[in-house]
Amino acid sequence: FINPCDYDNSQDILYSSRTSNTIQRIKNITGSISIDYFTVSGMVDMATHIRGSEYTTASSTIFIGTGAGDIYKVTNANTGSPVSVQVSNGIPAGSISCIELGSDENELLVTLSNFGVTSVWHSSNSGASWTSKEGNLPDMPVRWGILHPEDSNFALIATEIGVWEASNINELNFNWFPSGNNFPNVRVDMLRIRENDNMVIAATHGRG
Repeated sequence: FINPCDYDNSQDILYSSRTSNTIQRIKNITGSISIDYFTVSGMVDMATHIRGSEYTTASSTIFIGTGAGDIYKVTNANTGSPVSVQVSNGIPAGSISCIELGSDENELLVTLSNFGVTSVWHSSNSGASWTSKEGNLPDMPVRWGILHPEDSNFALIATEIGVWEASNINELNFNWFPSGNNFPNVRVDMLRIRENDNMVIAATHGRG
């Protein structure tokens, strides 16, 4: 019941899921609002996550994940001629719950919120290829992921049983561990990081 969306601050546009092959744009939110949409070439399932890039400011670049496990990179999304490229080769069929950017648009961390699939994936080439970062995780939905802004070896993920962390995800052999003291084994839906001091907030479901 929460429509996936993301806001491009540089272009003043809110992007949100619309149909199985279109994305809605609400433009000029701080001024005279207009609403339209664009078609994502090849997309056949509703968007389950939208992530705008803060690294492109002269136009909009957004990443779209779907309920079929597809990921699209859309450049010039603010214009009348967006360019869509599917970048999910190798990602299993499932619901994309989060697409997070690292130090630039080439580094992506993707999570899926399904049982029975590999739930965490990483790319260092903007989705041209992917590496599983499932590690030792139990079989459980993963609903969000973030990379440390100063060290992309360190990642946090929001799972069905709390927040988990890994400090060396770029190595071949690494492990995930439950993160922090006294954090309950509760479903976590979202993680956000505050830029000025790297404080992290976790939004849970089921414990208020």
